[in-house]
Amino acid sequence: MMRTPLPPHAQMMQFILGTWISKPIYVAAELGIADMLVDGAKSIDELARTTGTHGPLLYRVMRALASVGIFSEAGDRSFELTPMAECLKDGALRSTALMFNADWHDKAWENLLYSVRTGEVAFEKAHGIPAFDWLEKNPRAAALYHEANAFKAASSHRAIIDAYDFSGINTLTDVGGGHGALMAEILGAYPVMKGVIAELRTVEKEAREFIRTKGLDARCEVIECDFFKEIPPGSDAYLMSNILHDWNDEACRSILGNCRRAMRPGFPLLAVEAVIPPGNEFSVAKLLDLEVLVMGGGRERTEAEFRDLFESSGFTISRVIPTHENVSVIEGIRA
Repeated sequence: MMRTPLPPHAQMMQFILGTWISKPIYVAAELGIADMLVDGAKSIDELARTTGTHGPLLYRVMRALASVGIFSEAGDRSFELTPMAECLKDGALRSTALMFNADWHDKAWENLLYSVRTGEVAFEKAHGIPAFDWLEKNPRAAALYHEANAFKAASSHRAIIDAYDFSGINTLTDVGGGHGALMAEILGAYPVMKGVIAELRTVEKEAREFIRTKGLDARCEVIECDFFKEIPPGSDAYLMSNILHDWNDEACRSILGNCRRAMRPGFPLLAVEAVIPPGNEFSVAKLLDLEVLVMGGGRERTEAEFRDLFESSGFTISRVIPTHENVSVIEGIRA
């Protein structure tokens, strides 16, 4: 049976009242409720004792979440997991729910209108310094930020390998490759390939340890790199995953220019990014575009905008390959 579409005012109210759902999700995530229900339903009294919370108020939060399919309430005021509630467990979307509802993140978004009016960065207005500098000074928030982004990235790693044929690449450098999760996936799929992770000194140690635990240290080296200064030369191909969207066009041209100087003519640069579709079609990229705007003044781009950016940096885009996730592999060839 077809569900009757909500009238415009009811749809608008759903959007306006979005925090009425996202903030209770944050409470459940912060308290770790989903992980407490892995072995089965528990009463609200037991949940309150375990979490050290006020039982009647915790019940009201859980009842609200159950009403939208996040947890399920039984008649004896006990709660159990639902498929959506499963997503709030550790190792799933719990870190994402925590990060996007953290007070420091809220403060940045409160300054979206300031950004729209001035062209300045909302996060810097809220916190006084750029986001990456602030995260260096706030390790707990940084750990949450990296965990949330790592989970999001992990879901796209297999999609990237499924979509792009890395055959023929003897050595691949991942520029800004983080701890090396994507590189490890690629090297696992291509056993004769060698890899280089080019990262900042602050990430270098963790990347080496991660690669070692994956048994790939004989095939992959980690090199200290600031991609705004210089990128290590010598590889057959270069990869950047979700790097360009963090920066404005001027900064991206600086990064791409450094890549070009490290590369030989005719060799590929692979950028893994969301690509904004034209028209009114829904796309997560159109919403993510506002997130990167708020956090650092970055932007998501259309295919035409990527072509302009690459061509002005000395590359020709040969292919834009969509994946079954919300990213595409943009293949640029060094002119």
